[in-house]
Amino acid sequence: MLPLQRKQALLDYLAQSGAATMKQLSEHFGVSEMTIRRDLNALEQENRVQRSHGGAVYLQHEVSKDEPNAAAKSRRNREIKNRLAAYAAERFVRDGEVLILENGTTVSGMTAYLGAYAELTVLTNGLDTASLFRPLVTERRTLISCGGMLRDVSGTFVGPVAEEFFARYHADTVFLSALGYTHEDGFTDPNLLDTQVKKAMIRAAGKVVLLLDASKIGNRSFTTIAHAAEVDIVVTDSGIRAEDKEKLENSGVELHIVSG
Repeated sequence: MLPLQRKQALLDYLAQSGAATMKQLSEHFGVSEMTIRRDLNALEQENRVQRSHGGAVYLQHEVSKDEPNAAAKSRRNREIKNRLAAYAAERFVRDGEVLILENGTTVSGMTAYLGAYAELTVLTNGLDTASLFRPLVTERRTLISCGGMLRDVSGTFVGPVAEEFFARYHADTVFLSALGYTHEDGFTDPNLLDTQVKKAMIRAAGKVVLLLDASKIGNRSFTTIAHAAEVDIVVTDSGIRAEDKEKLENSGVELHIVSG
């Protein structure tokens, strides 16, 4: 089990049991108490658990860890997502650029509009994004996909191999999405492994563009991808509330609202 997998499994275990000793956790996961102690220290820093003498207590939060599959995601707010994808492809892509596209349905939807560019290099960790961009591949439109461990529910390659892949490259722009956003916790997703790859994508890019339909604003998922201050541009729809619009703009983000 990878460290990030163990960390998430440990949190799941604590969520179900409420609390556990380090000895119980060490025996359950088959690792040393020192390893468990490091994992608990990291989870305590993320405000997910509270350390107690010899163990830890799970902290209850209104956090969603539910992760819809790709088919379910694609059905939600489809028209809005298509508008956001078309807008981003037209406004924030230039011929000859190197782009990172993750596998969220809004971002992968951008591929339908990239045929307008004669020369592009697209880096991805997503099966859907790769499949959708494949018909556009020519001598001047290049697709490069990472390897790694495949997560079936998200259709993404994750883990150290995927993270190291993005560390090798320098992209002009990364296009990301998320399952939630709050002003306190930033842009969030339900899985640590996917989040770590998205962070590697951000480090590899000169500009970060976040595509997020307004229905996700106010929702908080399990783990933070990035805070608003780490994002250059947010593209959302006219369903955004006035107070959220103001807070995002005050954070320094360049906010683009796409009307119907």
